[in-house]
Amino acid sequence: MLRKVVASVAGAGLVLFGTQAFAGEWKFNPRACPDLVEDRYDRIEDRRDRRVDHGRRDRREDRYDRRENRRDAAVTVCPIRAFYYQPDRRELRRADYRGRGYAWGRHEARPPLKYDRRMRMYYRYAEGRKIYIRG
Repeated sequence: MLRKVVASVAGAGLVLFGTQAFAGEWKFNPRACPDLVEDRYDRIEDRRDRRVDHGRRDRREDRYDRRENRRDAAVTVCPIRAFYYQPDRRELRRADYRGRGYAWGRHEARPPLKYDRRMRMYYRYAEGRKIYIRG
């Protein structure tokens, strides 16, 4: 009986106080993505254009512009530089951290990506939407 208690306490101690793997996370910078910046400027232009002109041809042109903007906003393609690695605070304290994320040597740190066969591009979910990666 005592042997089982000692074994369970030792096992719980290993689980609770063992070395834990802390890792940083990949974050998304929307200002570094030209596609999202363009979508924002298009929305601003649409609001301004809707306030200024009210003719029949202008309303038709506004409808075409809004349709085109919806089509552009449906697929977001960003460069890989729009993602950056934010290390964990414990990872920063470690002596072997050199500011390169999980890639060591000559390789650059890259976020984990998935491949979309239909679009033939890599993507990652960021802020609730699928962001396709170029480059």
